[in-house]
Amino acid sequence: MRSLLGAVVAALVTVTTAVAAPAGVAEAAETPEMAATFSAYTRFNVPADNGTRDRTIEDEIVALTDAVPTGSYIRGAMFSWTSPVVAEALARAAARGVVVRLVIDREGAGNVNLDPANAAIRTLKAANLDDLVFCGSSSSSVTGSSGCVANFSNSINHNKFFTFSTSGTKKRVVLLASQNLTFSQNNQFNNAVVVHEDYDLYDHFTRYFNEMRAQRKDNDFFTAADGYYKSPNTAVTLYHSPRASGDTARNVLSYVTRYESGCSVEVAQAMFTDPRALVATELLRIARLGCQVRIVYGSMGADVHGTLRGSTNVSMKKYYDAESDNYDGRVVTVHSKYLVVKGNYNGTPGRTIVFTGSHNLTGPSLRNHDETFVKIEHPTVSADYRANFATLWSRAKCVNPDNGSCAY
Repeated sequence: MRSLLGAVVAALVTVTTAVAAPAGVAEAAETPEMAATFSAYTRFNVPADNGTRDRTIEDEIVALTDAVPTGSYIRGAMFSWTSPVVAEALARAAARGVVVRLVIDREGAGNVNLDPANAAIRTLKAANLDDLVFCGSSSSSVTGSSGCVANFSNSINHNKFFTFSTSGTKKRVVLLASQNLTFSQNNQFNNAVVVHEDYDLYDHFTRYFNEMRAQRKDNDFFTAADGYYKSPNTAVTLYHSPRASGDTARNVLSYVTRYESGCSVEVAQAMFTDPRALVATELLRIARLGCQVRIVYGSMGADVHGTLRGSTNVSMKKYYDAESDNYDGRVVTVHSKYLVVKGNYNGTPGRTIVFTGSHNLTGPSLRNHDETFVKIEHPTVSADYRANFATLWSRAKCVNPDNGSCAY
């Protein structure tokens, strides 16, 4: 097995948290009031220019899995899964008596999860896991597949998370990522954030997982009991999709209402499409306050691009590197889905907040799919994401784009 990349470094930091509000009006009550300490760290895939893969996130999941003792629990949700490395670690865990439960999209991108040659899925099916659910079997109410909770035609479970009741010295570990467990994801920029020792946050994910596992359908899951969650212990807030109305990303950006020296919004997005034009309008409004807005994207809608192109304080780079000499013809691009907001937020100066998870800036991510969008305010996490964005910004280039355009 490949060597693990580095030791896990946890940060114990004092931060400012927000008070929870009832579902449905949650985003309207964001005032920071009480201090809390919590442990969190990050992991990033930073592939080489030539497409050499970086397996940092996979290796972290394997390390956490291998440290889970007999009788403990692992739960995971995933969209596409072809790389066998994590599957093999989960099989080892099950063999030593760990309770392993998974919910996986039935098809995955391009039906990869249905491929009989898929070694990862074969490994999972043979591992005698406690539960292995493939969400989205066809039903009479939809055409094609659906998600685990989303019940639209061709909706998907787009989540990418794992929880571990115990892993080594860590308790109640939650890992949220942008990465599918496929080979090509390791030659794309991806991110993961890990929070541990927050028992309430872990319990929320257990409840959410169980909703998915039971495939309790709800096309407005955001307004359900567990659709919005603010941890009482840490500066972590969760917003799940599908959401029937409103725009989560637009709403969280609406709290930037004042200029502050050095204020900025940094956006790393695999896809930013026209149904999310309200987000583009909000970014333009923030730029007009005087804050710097920078966006690295894999693809962008023409209307969104037109709204932002050439605007004062807005800079954009498409990242699609298909250089002819890339290793094995691989494409290096951005698959992360995060925002980093720095400055005065909701009337409080000097904040840096990360929003990340599985949620692309697309219409289906908001309305149709099972997704998790997380807000985390933690100095080390924020610094790590800003450093990752700086790397993205310095590396981003467009060469031989798949659609022939280096704009969209």
